[in-house]
Amino acid sequence: MRYSVFSASDWLYPDTPLGPQQAVRLDLAKGGHDGAQLLFEETARAAALDFRWESGPGPDLQIFQLVSVGVNENTANGTMTTTDYESCRAFVSRKAPFRVYDALCPVSEGLQPGRLGLYLSAGAAQNARPGEYRGTLTVTFTDGSRQAVPLTAQVYGVSVPPIQKAELGMLNFFNYDDLGAQHGVQRDSPEYWQLFRRYVQAQLEMRCTHILLPPGEARFENGALTGFDFTRAETAGKIALEEGAPFLCGGHAALRSSQSESDYCLGWAPQTSALGTEGYAQLRNYFTQWRAVILKNGWMDRMTQALADEPQTPNESTYRVLAAICRKFLPGVPILDAVETTNLGGGVDIWVPKQDVYEKQRAGFDALKASGETMWFYACAFPGGPIMNRTMDLPLTVSRQLLWMGALYRLDGFLHWGFNYYIGQDLRNSACCPHKGALLPAGDAHIVYPGRLGPWPSLRFEAQKCGAEDYELLMQAARPDPEWTDALINTVCTDFRHYTREGSVLENARRQLLARLG
Repeated sequence: MRYSVFSASDWLYPDTPLGPQQAVRLDLAKGGHDGAQLLFEETARAAALDFRWESGPGPDLQIFQLVSVGVNENTANGTMTTTDYESCRAFVSRKAPFRVYDALCPVSEGLQPGRLGLYLSAGAAQNARPGEYRGTLTVTFTDGSRQAVPLTAQVYGVSVPPIQKAELGMLNFFNYDDLGAQHGVQRDSPEYWQLFRRYVQAQLEMRCTHILLPPGEARFENGALTGFDFTRAETAGKIALEEGAPFLCGGHAALRSSQSESDYCLGWAPQTSALGTEGYAQLRNYFTQWRAVILKNGWMDRMTQALADEPQTPNESTYRVLAAICRKFLPGVPILDAVETTNLGGGVDIWVPKQDVYEKQRAGFDALKASGETMWFYACAFPGGPIMNRTMDLPLTVSRQLLWMGALYRLDGFLHWGFNYYIGQDLRNSACCPHKGALLPAGDAHIVYPGRLGPWPSLRFEAQKCGAEDYELLMQAARPDPEWTDALINTVCTDFRHYTREGSVLENARRQLLARLG
């Protein structure tokens, strides 16, 4: 059966034509990964896969089957999605509706129907021997024929540090509420928490340094608040730390009020102002109980706290009051929040401006960073258009280049809200999830898929993981030679709206980086 090899940074589709047959070439730092895609003839149906290195052990090779996902609308040039292709054709990869290979099914779960496409992901151990490794993937088809695919992996002497020593911080919000429903298990059952453990493992595989915990749950008796139950947060935190998470992040305690642009309300009581007498009393109760849980488990040096998402100019002063309440009853725990303004000094410890907000207010955010503040960045459905995000109708290169931009701007971390927000009922055919009467851009709400035994990664997941590894290498290169490093990044991307759409350009730059570092 004929096949072709494609970059891990370019989208493939069920109708992608084959090119010339060739070998797979992977380039690895120690402690790092690289991948490639294989696409076979449309009539190919595999029965078995077998991979062997020629001379003893080599890098760990994982094999996934490419599974296509339906993109029902395109990303709009403003916000959310559109069916007007002419308004977005300059930046999207294909006209919707279309199907694209994004979901990655581990071959251990069985081969899926449809055209055979494979994703090969190789990882080198921290103590791997630098040099060239050769191996062969043998595909046996249902008609009894076989196809041998040669593979070469070049391991370099430079190392990507484990996430416990990473320079890049990362947080992807976790959806606890819908997890059980998507996998058909009861909330808080042993099966639920075992499933959660697999999701934590996936987050750590993607180099998330911070695991978001669920907030405490309010308990009422005869309509009166009696306290908060942190059982779920405690269980989740224990599992995350058992799996090796460097840090935890407490769930949001407050929300922007729908009654006033300047006010906040309680997360468990949206009708109650967080800044009034009653709100203060309940926040005192909440943070006092939460601190007791943290101290009991010895988590103080591992904790951060999400307080209230996206403070903006109208509520920047009230956010500071909210932060003061948190600091009074939860002293010593850094506050980490997505922000939309630079005027939050003293209220936030880990600043996370949106990518376009950072560029529009770069002078202010850079001044804060220069003074010693920790500065991350984030991406989400807004503002849409060609700006970098992990959506499925932007070039796949973008999901990786997000972290190259983090290195260019010397930002300390990355946040995205959509790890597993499985909104809607048919993710495999409708990747644009419903949100407040509209549709989110394809894949904005999730970067993994619910599989039979746990989460399936995606090509965007792999791109973000490898981009985080690239960040570590870029920062190693930048210390002795920032000018060379920035020039290399600029061959790939110059800001969040201007970037290469070609996987070959990105891979060539990465090989130059590996060669320079050794």
